[in-house]
Amino acid sequence: MAPVTTSPFRFGRALRPAVAALWAAALALQLGCYSYLPVQSAPPVAAGAEVAVVLNDRGRALLSERVGAATDRVEGRLGAVEGGVVSLAVSRVTDLRGNTVAWSGETVRIPQDGVLGFRPRKVSKVKTALLVGAVALSLVLSLRVSLDIFGTPEPDRPDGGPQKS
Repeated sequence: MAPVTTSPFRFGRALRPAVAALWAAALALQLGCYSYLPVQSAPPVAAGAEVAVVLNDRGRALLSERVGAATDRVEGRLGAVEGGVVSLAVSRVTDLRGNTVAWSGETVRIPQDGVLGFRPRKVSKVKTALLVGAVALSLVLSLRVSLDIFGTPEPDRPDGGPQKS
């Protein structure tokens, strides 16, 4: 009877769902590389800073026709803050239920008496490190599965180690 050999790609096929899951996790982490700081009463000093403007009841009433009713916060790039008005190039609007709508940078002027506070956006070092690790691991596993870069075991070798070149 001939010795039973296994396909060198059998291990790779078993890893494919795990690699796909890692890539999906990396994609999800990419969305979370930023985080918002707690609400601050004063706007960030630098124009052009990414910020979420949290609206109060008056702000919701004043902006209901422009950004939608029951808006919780408006996110975007801070323009000028002058004359009691905050200018914002809007990238996303979130309502009180947590539903979000993407915008493409339209400028919205928000009266400061309609603003509860500002939440500056910053890069999250932990989330970014997790993303880099997940992408690196996914890349190594993808290469392992598709290219078999670590060698295939020889069925007749007693230790079953990788082939030597």
